[in-house]
Amino acid sequence: MSDPISRLDQFRADTPGAPMKSAAEVRQRGDQIRRRRRTLVAAGAVAVAAVVAGPIIFLSAGFGERAIEPQPAPAPTPSQTPSTVAPSPSGSAAASDLTRANLPTEDDLVAEDPYPQWVLEQTFDGEGRGDHNECLPALADAGALATFRRDFIPEAGQEYADSAGTLKAVVAEFGSADEAEKARAELSDAASSCTAVDGAEVAGSLPVEGGVVTRGDIVVVTYLPEGTDTNARREVATAVVTVKDRLVVITRRRGVQDYVSPTALQTSAVNAAYRLVGSSPPPASTSSSATSSSSSSSSASAPAAVLSDAHLVVAGSLPGLPMEGESSAVWQQVAPQPTPTLYCQGAWLSSLKAAESVSREFRLENGGSQIGKVNVTVLEFAEKEGADAAFETVHGWLDACPASMSDAKLFTARPVEAIEIGTTPEIDRAAQTLAEYAADCGGEGCDSTWYDHQTVAQLGTRLVLVTHAEAGGPCPPTRACPPEEASDYTEWDNRVAQTVEATVARAFQDLP
Repeated sequence: MSDPISRLDQFRADTPGAPMKSAAEVRQRGDQIRRRRRTLVAAGAVAVAAVVAGPIIFLSAGFGERAIEPQPAPAPTPSQTPSTVAPSPSGSAAASDLTRANLPTEDDLVAEDPYPQWVLEQTFDGEGRGDHNECLPALADAGALATFRRDFIPEAGQEYADSAGTLKAVVAEFGSADEAEKARAELSDAASSCTAVDGAEVAGSLPVEGGVVTRGDIVVVTYLPEGTDTNARREVATAVVTVKDRLVVITRRRGVQDYVSPTALQTSAVNAAYRLVGSSPPPASTSSSATSSSSSSSSASAPAAVLSDAHLVVAGSLPGLPMEGESSAVWQQVAPQPTPTLYCQGAWLSSLKAAESVSREFRLENGGSQIGKVNVTVLEFAEKEGADAAFETVHGWLDACPASMSDAKLFTARPVEAIEIGTTPEIDRAAQTLAEYAADCGGEGCDSTWYDHQTVAQLGTRLVLVTHAEAGGPCPPTRACPPEEASDYTEWDNRVAQTVEATVARAFQDLP
């Protein structure tokens, strides 16, 4: 008969972990377990203390905006892409390694001709002081883990610096590529609707593609600022671009006379995308000259430009405005202004679909006050039919004057009428109107008024648009106040005619 204890010993030997440990070994194992538990309890207490002290540490460091420049992490090589810290098993939020080094630099930004290069103004940790874009919510509200901002201004002292506007860039990192794409879509929608600004209208858009870009687009809106007595519009161009789990928003603000496709901002946004991953943009994309030479080489068969500055009137050809007891003031050419060429202009001139256009503006001042304005644009069309249609459109603008101003501050003094212009070559046709509108008196009531002659002339495939405006009030800029005879208007009429003739002669000088 077999021994049952012996069979039990054999059962133990076949069990995983057998043979069984001695009593001394069991006691030693218990001591190890107790020591481990004491260690874990101590570590847990330290973690709780860190949670309690956390807000105090953040506040003392100036969380969000810090006056002390942080030390940026070493940028990865161009072949590397940033790695997002994976969530811990406990589900805690991912850490961000985004730094100021991921913001675009001056060299990444392309300035549109004829404006000067962008230069750095200031850099912020976080989204900075004040809104970087009046159409957008805060990126923190969109779920960004970290943000940095950099503001740029035109190079001071350069020509057209005063009218170039401003440019601001904000970079952000999200918990995943899906979260970044969701934020991009929401920000792009907010940029196009721009519900925070009354009267904002979409002027155009462009995609942002190429390089390291995951997805991106540019939306341009314009609006009339509150409290202004002119029809000068403001433009907000917003580029929103993602690269995996990171995002950059570039905002350019400026005053505008006409919509121009934001191709320079498009190139700047692609360059900024490279900085998001710690790389430098390709050399060819960092300068406007390189971009121009590249595009010209790829379209060598494109026709040569017809229009140039040679088709625009110069200040010396404009008539002076004689003032009693004083010498005549001198016309000065100025930087492009955020006002339409024609006060009664009903849409962007780009809506006329001209193949080319050139423009120039002049102002006349006396004693610090503006007393004269001349705006000129010359348009060249591919076909005469296009020029014919554009003339009719502009004629309709002059007739109805659909300017975006209060009716109480605008009225047309006389209906649009055909006029003769004594130039060689002889023009096909021309039309002119006189609009009167209140001048800006700095928020105070006054009787100052602009008397604005607006003209459109056509010869073949070319149109020229001319504004000649003079300040007056309570009487027009006539010899007598109030004018009583036709001769009282003679000097004023002659000044307008001289401006129009000089402008049209210059614009059509090369036509048969």
